[in-house]
Amino acid sequence: MTEEIRLARSRSLRVLYGAAGFVFLTLGIAGYFVPGLPGTVNLLIALWLFSMSSERMHEWMLTNKYFGRSLRDYKAGLGIPRKIKVIAVTSIVLAVSFSTIVAIHNPIARIALIGLGLVGVWFVLTRPTREVVLAQRAAAGAAAS
Repeated sequence: MTEEIRLARSRSLRVLYGAAGFVFLTLGIAGYFVPGLPGTVNLLIALWLFSMSSERMHEWMLTNKYFGRSLRDYKAGLGIPRKIKVIAVTSIVLAVSFSTIVAIHNPIARIALIGLGLVGVWFVLTRPTREVVLAQRAAAGAAAS
């Protein structure tokens, strides 16, 4: 999968991309434990940043035993598994609801958080669903035979 790597020419740019990659990698891993914080999206951003800065980190992410398969599947156009979509949307709705009802008292901050939550739900729901993509590919393969 090294054909996707386009290292930045400038060493200083590679360092910046790499530092940002580690920030998004950390956010991505935290997203699997913190409701409302997207995991896969941040990991995809980290993967892109590492493609510009570090071939080793890029390959490590793609072969990681915890999230490598998800990244490879998403890059292959397989989308997000239905189960993960349900978990993601439920987590976003619960986190935003709890925050706006209990933790945030400023009306503008509440509106902003609800807006961000809606963007998150929209993003998850508009991505292809892995099961649908696989069924479509199987049907296309059967039709071609």
